[in-house]
Amino acid sequence: ATIAFGMGIDKSNVRFVVHMDLPKNIESYYQETGRAGRDGLQSDALLFFSWGDVNKLKGFAEVEGNRTQTEIMLKKLNTMGAFGDLKTCRRKFLLNYFSEDLTEDCGQCDNCNTTFERFDGTIIAQKALSAVYRTGQRFGLSYLIDFLRGSQAKTIRDEHKNLKTYGVGADVSKNNWFDYFKDLMAQGYLKQTEGQYPVIVLTEKSEAVLKGSEKVELIKVTIKEDKKASPVSSEIPHEYFEDLFDDLKRVRTAFARSQNVPPYVVFSDATLVEMAAYLPNTEDELRRISGIGDLKLQKYGADFLNAIKIYCGNKNLASRINLKSPKRERKSRTKRDENGMDTYHETLDMFKAGLAIPEIAEARGLATGTIEMHLVRFISSGEVMLDDLVHTDKIETIRNTIIRLNAGLAVAPVKEFLGENYSYGEIRAVLATM
Repeated sequence: ATIAFGMGIDKSNVRFVVHMDLPKNIESYYQETGRAGRDGLQSDALLFFSWGDVNKLKGFAEVEGNRTQTEIMLKKLNTMGAFGDLKTCRRKFLLNYFSEDLTEDCGQCDNCNTTFERFDGTIIAQKALSAVYRTGQRFGLSYLIDFLRGSQAKTIRDEHKNLKTYGVGADVSKNNWFDYFKDLMAQGYLKQTEGQYPVIVLTEKSEAVLKGSEKVELIKVTIKEDKKASPVSSEIPHEYFEDLFDDLKRVRTAFARSQNVPPYVVFSDATLVEMAAYLPNTEDELRRISGIGDLKLQKYGADFLNAIKIYCGNKNLASRINLKSPKRERKSRTKRDENGMDTYHETLDMFKAGLAIPEIAEARGLATGTIEMHLVRFISSGEVMLDDLVHTDKIETIRNTIIRLNAGLAVAPVKEFLGENYSYGEIRAVLATM
């Protein structure tokens, strides 16, 4: 339906009104569904709803230069979302919105004709309410769900990771937590503030639940996956940890952005899924993952291993690499030119001949980062000195940052901390001396 539907049309026997897109407010929805059944006979209204529609429309609800009007529009849009997600009588909700009271359920809407199975959700409710309380009632729904699930995302504040509620809901999927929070809000145990950046706060009813003096019944939801299974996951015979998969994708994205390449150039989804399934904890174990050769192991391995180790430590998990079938290894082969010289020594010889790293990269048609990695290999043998690659003013700063962050062999956290004035190659060079 559109707002224009029916204008200039006198048609009383419309039997169906279907909304493929979400109206921006209850007023529009009420007007548009009112096109049906004007002859008094039974008619149907069908609304396709997803909270993703609400998020999409938030951008259109903003009124430039008018914050007050923006907040009004967002409030109306959120109310429309609440209607779409409703589990009680829809007609009663609509009439209440227009300040009319309906004492009994209509008996006609989908909710009135559906029996919702409920269960004792007191423990779940206490976890949700405790998360809101312990984080100071200052965060939105997505943050609270990530907090309850023990996410390692950088958005989670360090002080919150020390709270005992952090990670207590890791056994519940994101989508199901979302449904439980919405149910708790519908029952008045929680409330979402208004405005462009709403947060979740406690209500008068919250205290009794937190103290354990009141039980809470929640609607039993269908167990949902957080997202459609990756097509590659079907090729892996063992379950993988989806929240770790998300953490690994964030590491991959950081590398991809810094190198200005698509994420799959770093590692494919299939490789990340294997990491999240088999939890490799050493370089030798990581080498057994499909899609990881010596070059990528050297270039990215430490950062991905660091993410996996942090996850395993928080979840008290051990490596499962013994579950993986051996991958088919290609014969190890060092790249050599037509004269038989391997690529690393070719770079070394050009460097010793006095060429700068950018000049070597241009002459060989390689990235400067690759040339830096070639030269770092020769620091341990003494063929290349640290101050050949890193200015002396930078060395102590890099070394102190590595120690301060306790990042092990991971390069990305150090690079992120130091900023654009320090290259990955410089950090790797200092690491090679520690």
